[in-house]
Amino acid sequence: MSEDKKLIEFQKVNKTYFLGTQKIEALKDIDLTINNQDFIAIIGPSGSGKSSMLNLVSFIDEPSEGKILYGDINVENLKDKDIAQFRSNKIGIIFQNFNLIPVFSATENVALALQIQNGNNKENIEKSKELLNELGLGNHLNHRPNYLSGGQKQRVAIARALITNPEIIIADEPTSALDSKTGIEIIDLMKKINETKKTTFIFSTHDPRIINQVEKTIELIDGQIKK
Repeated sequence: MSEDKKLIEFQKVNKTYFLGTQKIEALKDIDLTINNQDFIAIIGPSGSGKSSMLNLVSFIDEPSEGKILYGDINVENLKDKDIAQFRSNKIGIIFQNFNLIPVFSATENVALALQIQNGNNKENIEKSKELLNELGLGNHLNHRPNYLSGGQKQRVAIARALITNPEIIIADEPTSALDSKTGIEIIDLMKKINETKKTTFIFSTHDPRIINQVEKTIELIDGQIKK
């Protein structure tokens, strides 16, 4: 349930790419508000603009036209180094194919996000172990990714995104590499985190079984929000 505190606002946002001389309008005239504790699924066919929207929400990319606000901050006024720091402090990202470091244990993969923020110390490891225990991976703390199932890898990826206490977590097709049962378990876990930690989630999906678990959807068709 959203608490109606505005986190991110798109104002007449367009995103255009060029492939050689070909102009691709990935997003067109997007107006969108994301509030605190929203749990949002972006849906739509391939090529509808889902990934482009998530890249803008996470400030990995910037709009071609229009304005994106984070609270009262106009993101286009931030310098590159400030955006990187801002993203590190405010936003967690869950990648489609986990993106875990294969030579690191589950604990070390999660602790890495903290080390980027505050350097290497024992407290990072302890915090990571606590969170992995909370997410049901207490028996796999020292396991490397190759020894984890797909669902376990995604739980590690969720822990890594969550460990820095971000206000919002963004995920591009977080269940696409999982079977349907495990995918629903992961969505249920994300929903539990949304409710208990008040973390905002916005993710893309094309799986109707996942869409049925979500209270709020944004449907994109040809780069526009379907009214």
